[in-house]
Amino acid sequence: MKIQVIIISFFLVLYGQNSLAGQGDVNVALKGGTLGVGAEVGIGLSEDFVLRGGVNYLKFDFDSTIDKVDYNMEPEFKNGSLLLDWHPFSGAFRLTGGVYLNSNEIDVDGTYRKDRIPDEYQKYAYLTDRVHVKGTVDFNDVAPYAGLGWTSNHGQKGWGIAFDLGVMFQGEPKVSELYTDSPYALEAHPEVVRFLDEQKRAIEDDVDEFRYYPVASLTLSYNF
Repeated sequence: MKIQVIIISFFLVLYGQNSLAGQGDVNVALKGGTLGVGAEVGIGLSEDFVLRGGVNYLKFDFDSTIDKVDYNMEPEFKNGSLLLDWHPFSGAFRLTGGVYLNSNEIDVDGTYRKDRIPDEYQKYAYLTDRVHVKGTVDFNDVAPYAGLGWTSNHGQKGWGIAFDLGVMFQGEPKVSELYTDSPYALEAHPEVVRFLDEQKRAIEDDVDEFRYYPVASLTLSYNF
């Protein structure tokens, strides 16, 4: 979580300098959306530009069947954001660009499907519950972001709401590790090694949609 600490510290320093100078608006916000729950601090650089930094957290799971393996996928997204808003008409509408600093990953846990075992080996089907395929999928540490939004209280003091809609480009998913978790010595077996290599590629293809991650959020903020 170092990236989140760095961003928060940066904005605290900037807030202090901004207050001493008596320039621009400062806002704090709570938000929720496709990146989970989060918090933000914003600094008004001018009438049309606002610099925002924040942190977000999201954890969920879903099931996916890849070839002959039933996987439980558990994404855990931990990221910090550094975004610049441009209000081209000095109003609520804005265009946004910036970066997300990722600690995003997906844990995978799979078991071989019993219904894919040939009939002559069905008597060994119970063993599949004792052998799991486990691993982790990672993404780029830095993910560019582009989007647009609307801020009801831009340039005004007090409470307001905002929304964001955009895309985070976090790169191709990469399986950083994949192994068999079982009471048997399987790791060195050539067929197991080949199987795991095939599964790595199949998992990366299955979660490839995460490389362009949609960002939508609703924010409650207060301008000081």
